[in-house]
Amino acid sequence: MSVFSMKNIDQDNNKDADKPLVMLVDDEIENINVLRQLLESHFQIITGLNGAEALKLIDNMVDPKQIQLIISDQRMPKVTGVEFLEQIVDKMPDTIRIILTGYSDTQVIIDAINKAKLYKFMTKPFDPVELSLTVQRGVEAFQMRRELIEYSTNLEKIVVERTQELNEKNEKLSEAIDALEKQSLTDQLTGIHNRHFLSKFMPQDVAKLDRELEQSPAEFEQIGLMMVDIDFFKQVNDNYGHDAGDKILIKFAHILVQTCRESDWVIRWGGEEFVIIARGLPKEGIENLAERICANVAESEFEMGLEKTLSITCSIGIASFPFIRKNHQLLTWQQTLNIADTALYMAKNNGRNTWVNLSEKNIKQPESFYRNIITDVKLSFECGDINIHHASSITHVEL
Repeated sequence: MSVFSMKNIDQDNNKDADKPLVMLVDDEIENINVLRQLLESHFQIITGLNGAEALKLIDNMVDPKQIQLIISDQRMPKVTGVEFLEQIVDKMPDTIRIILTGYSDTQVIIDAINKAKLYKFMTKPFDPVELSLTVQRGVEAFQMRRELIEYSTNLEKIVVERTQELNEKNEKLSEAIDALEKQSLTDQLTGIHNRHFLSKFMPQDVAKLDRELEQSPAEFEQIGLMMVDIDFFKQVNDNYGHDAGDKILIKFAHILVQTCRESDWVIRWGGEEFVIIARGLPKEGIENLAERICANVAESEFEMGLEKTLSITCSIGIASFPFIRKNHQLLTWQQTLNIADTALYMAKNNGRNTWVNLSEKNIKQPESFYRNIITDVKLSFECGDINIHHASSITHVEL
């Protein structure tokens, strides 16, 4: 049975004609109800139980471009969230598109960002405050884009009479577009880069590295990939609230930026997880950077409001790209980042407030290496495939 009808949409529009129109698409009615309760006070809501049903609704609308933002689940029968959003890009190019996905779907979403032209994707379970802010910012981006398009059209009408004014307006328009692009590449809470930034610019760095390897196979600089996670962050939110958690995240990001070099990328990966991309550092340099990050975080006091402070620590997993030097195209940078994530879990399992670095040693079966290390890092170590370096705080590594 359909979750919506055109009759219900018309009634809602009559009641809340001034509210932005938002579409929710999920095959679980419970999820739709949660999102509806979270958003309906500020937005008109229309819903669909799957991608095919949502497409039918869009096709029956007089002007589907009235939909300012769409939130879609990724895992749905028949049509996935990404497939659904890909099909509406041409029909509704300005509509903001957000995917909700489980952690296991992260790689699928990263690969599909350019095709579906996503504004953002968020992992489940999501933070209600973060989701609400993301929707608000997305609607603001939609409205800004509409205003810019309308404004550009008006400028064309007066170009002959006011050439000088047109040039000034075009300059402002360019600045606004640049600001919009920057907004799409920036984490709204911390002000640092977001995942969209990494997916857009990391392929360029990888292509540059490939050219260097073709020209000088013996001389090249690996790209250090670091996964950084705040220890016991859930307890901060549970005990002190999300506002305190946001303050922790903002200062934590600031510490990372201050500790890293200007050439390094500091990226909020999601929740309390961050990614650092460090180029031109040898293994010892990357490990020293990880050591400084752990120390700087542990030595800092984090303000939570009401004159309360908290001390926190972080854990770091490290891997370098290309992971296999003699077969540099065998593993992607995304797979290498997953290896860094494996190292992060090892750091978590060995006391936290520390770092672990995984690197190649003598990989005998390169084609099956990635599957082996992700499923059983202990076996990869015992087989001699990898080296495990770690902070001095770890006396014995538990695999």
